[in-house]
Amino acid sequence: AGQETMDENVFHSCWTCPKAKKYWKMIQTWLEELTKNKTDFVPELFLLGIIKKIYNRKTKYLILHILTAARISYAQYWKKNSIPPEGLIIKKNLECVEMDKLTMELKGKTDTEYNAVWETWFIWIDN
Repeated sequence: AGQETMDENVFHSCWTCPKAKKYWKMIQTWLEELTKNKTDFVPELFLLGIIKKIYNRKTKYLILHILTAARISYAQYWKKNSIPPEGLIIKKNLECVEMDKLTMELKGKTDTEYNAVWETWFIWIDN
């Protein structure tokens, strides 16, 4: 019974509590603005990164990176009584973008491939 209660508490603090719900709704809005698609509000997607909808490779890549940055930011605020500020999530995602650029360079990928994925993000950030 103790483990079940702990699991319920973790799920509550990550998903069902009002602050968590507000946070993930904000991320959902970002994803919908970026992809111009409706995003299902389900824990499998936001907490685990399991994408059930069919997206093109570029969009899927973008969604996974943004969700990863959002989860990292949320984890950093785990013990605080607040949700991460938008600026932190954006900063975290920009770190992911930089790492992605380095990874693509190491793999010999072109700037065109990098731009194909991240151009949408940079346009969205500027607005």
